[in-house]
Amino acid sequence: MGLLNPGALIFAALFAVLVLLYLWERIRRQLEVPSLLLWQAVHEDVVQARKFRPDWLFLLQLLLLAALVFGLARPYLSDGRAAAAARRHVFILDTSASMQAREGRGTRFEAARQALRARIDTLPAGDQVMLMTAAAHPETVVDFTGDHAALLRALEAVEPTDSGTNLDLALAVAAGARQRGDAATEMQLFTDVPTNELPARWRAEAEAGRLSVNHFGATDSNLAITGLQIFQGRFQEPTAASANIVVQNFSHQPGHGVLTVSLDATPLMRTGFSIPPRDVRAFGVPSFPGPGRVVAQIEAQAGGDDALPADNTALGWLRPLATTRVLLVSAATPLAGDLETVAHATAGWQLSEVAPDDYDPTMAASADVVIFHRFVPPLAPASPALYIDPPAHNPLFAVAGDVHGVEVLDWNDRHPAVGDLRPLAALPIQSARVILPAEWQEPLLLSRTAEREFPLAFAGTRHGHRLACIAFDLEAERLLSSDNVNFLLFFLNLVSWLAPGPADVTTVTTGTIVPLTALPAAPATVIDPRGRRYALGDGRHASLEALTAGEYRLQAGGVTRTVYANLFDPAESDIGRRAKASPAGRAAKPKASAGAVQAAPRPGAEFGWWLFAAAAALLLVEWAAAMRRSA
Repeated sequence: MGLLNPGALIFAALFAVLVLLYLWERIRRQLEVPSLLLWQAVHEDVVQARKFRPDWLFLLQLLLLAALVFGLARPYLSDGRAAAAARRHVFILDTSASMQAREGRGTRFEAARQALRARIDTLPAGDQVMLMTAAAHPETVVDFTGDHAALLRALEAVEPTDSGTNLDLALAVAAGARQRGDAATEMQLFTDVPTNELPARWRAEAEAGRLSVNHFGATDSNLAITGLQIFQGRFQEPTAASANIVVQNFSHQPGHGVLTVSLDATPLMRTGFSIPPRDVRAFGVPSFPGPGRVVAQIEAQAGGDDALPADNTALGWLRPLATTRVLLVSAATPLAGDLETVAHATAGWQLSEVAPDDYDPTMAASADVVIFHRFVPPLAPASPALYIDPPAHNPLFAVAGDVHGVEVLDWNDRHPAVGDLRPLAALPIQSARVILPAEWQEPLLLSRTAEREFPLAFAGTRHGHRLACIAFDLEAERLLSSDNVNFLLFFLNLVSWLAPGPADVTTVTTGTIVPLTALPAAPATVIDPRGRRYALGDGRHASLEALTAGEYRLQAGGVTRTVYANLFDPAESDIGRRAKASPAGRAAKPKASAGAVQAAPRPGAEFGWWLFAAAAALLLVEWAAAMRRSA
């Protein structure tokens, strides 16, 4: 037995007040009497009135007061079980793409959510619960709360994504939340990843009983598009582009299906295929009739089984050829003739030339890229610019000297102007400027002398405009020589980086956060692949997290942008995950976390109201007794 409100026992002091009242009532005045004859007629209890001798009416009042005081203290009988109020729970629900795999009549996600719902229903009313989701990034859906009804409503609103999952990060966040209090806290993971495939740290947590893993799913039947690559150069017509599509069979049985490739709504190719177990096959599309949206889709053949539809469709983009206006500021040199040849051979290039003496800064306004050969104007143009072999004394670059007979020893393959070129090392350079680095410069090609390392080419953004510099003379290196194809490709890539094509369509993988820097300063909205519209904030600073595969339409200030998101994640498409440590959908009971407080007995039914009822009955009896005495 116990008391839920022991502070009410302070009213027990009223027992003393009751005794004092009885003593006060029995005090008599002293009287002088002339004879003992009258005193002999007085009863003994009257003579001894100063002594406290309780009668049965006092006992009734004492019981009445005791029933009221102990009723206010809320007594209860313990049922012997541990108290639930001291426990907390962190539930992590896997919402990655593989949880959408069909199992029987439902999906893994539906089974996991149902199991989590049942777990919440069994929790005592005082439990504190945190609900998290784990996909490409962890998310706290509901922080610690005792409102289980609100928790269930939030759980019903959770949807699976089409992205991969980072369970390591999600579990690390959950472990951090577990340390936020000294109450016993359990962690439960609801996922299709078995315990033996978790990172080593969390396998140890599960084996120690500090993490409970609830596993769902057994099928491995899945055909998936794991890659769609479109080959279209910056200055290439869409009709000259090609594509490569990778289809993979993740099942341990042969996979049979049909691949369809369309350009917008026009089918271009439809072919059946058979892929051996756990094998991969590539399909090529040699040409396209024009620009537009490329859609690749696979369907399992009749009688086949494909449990995960999220990776059956892939989207790509064939861009229309954009015109690049190039202004060359150079004397009549062989390099000018080489660039004229490049312009004639490159679709979309419009080349105009002007001598350095005739150059006017206003000319740059009508060009997408300005190329300065052996010349640096006093004022940098308000357009992207490429400087080739700048003179030793110029207002923009600090030249430390010249070097001769050097080679390209290293390159920055993270930059788009260099990343696709192989090999670049050991290419000889007859002569180059040693330009001291500035804060805005990012090296592209590197060489070194006995004294220092220095860039042969660099790029960056200065005063809001892209700039690049090639510190050696492309004329001396014979740009169009068959021995220097890499220099030509590097030059074209650099011009392409300086004047990027239209950014109307962006293709990403699901789970990517896309910054929307190309939108104007206006409220931005998006329509996702499921047709839902929501706001993104100011278009200049907004970003989009593509968690669903398909097409996103973004709008801000009358400007429209499109983002295609594809699930290209072989680890996520490989849905054949079977738990080896525990039966599917079950988990070992987790132990209390270190430092948890000892659980107290659970309160059973209160019986204080019985005491109030007894007090009412005693009040009636006491009233009847008092009336009888006075009669």
